[in-house]
Amino acid sequence: MNRFLPVSALALALFAGTVAAAPINIEVPTNIEPQQSGLTRAEVIADYHMWRLAGLAELTRGEQSVDTNSYAYKKEYATYVYLRESPQYAALVAQLQAHPNSNVVGIRPDAGDTHAAK
Repeated sequence: MNRFLPVSALALALFAGTVAAAPINIEVPTNIEPQQSGLTRAEVIADYHMWRLAGLAELTRGEQSVDTNSYAYKKEYATYVYLRESPQYAALVAQLQAHPNSNVVGIRPDAGDTHAAK
């Protein structure tokens, strides 16, 4: 009987707390539209290729989450930012706008390719 009293008192306190709590009403508008991207298709494709060339595609592959504090990630991300701000990005966007169905070939010098520029 001594065990039953504290458990029943706890249950009564929890139940009383939920009954006394005031409901919170949240109004959700029904006319919300998704935000439109300001990027063109060519910019998105060029950005993807800069991401891939920087090595971030390899780091983010798989089911495990990426350690964004690791040296490898920070190095590859810095490379991505550099490429994204480079004239190569602007040239790739212009080329993709002129020829939307172009194949983009990018080579990383450290990817083991003997034809890469050094």
